[in-house]
Amino acid sequence: MTINSTTFDPIQIWKSWYEAMEQTWGKSLDEWVKTEEYTMWIGEIQKWFFYTHENYKKTVDQILAENNIPSKNDISTIAQLIIQLEEKIEKLDERLDTEVLAQISSIKSKLPPK
Repeated sequence: MTINSTTFDPIQIWKSWYEAMEQTWGKSLDEWVKTEEYTMWIGEIQKWFFYTHENYKKTVDQILAENNIPSKNDISTIAQLIIQLEEKIEKLDERLDTEVLAQISSIKSKLPPK
């Protein structure tokens, strides 16, 4: 069975079209990216992004505050306070152990031998 080379092949047509467009548009886009206009355009997009991001963040924080829902900062603050509290408890525990052991040793030394 032989395959006719004149058979319609949509994949090959698509691939040829893609390669031709990629060469043409690739060169055009490469030249455009190197222009001052592109740099200015990207700068404006970044300004817009940061402006909208900041407004979005303020809006979300306001909604959370109005609905008594803790924000990420609130949870982070509570986590830090819990860590500080745990450290204080550990220090008190160590101090208590040291002092209790010292008191026990003192009491044992005052007891008459068996």
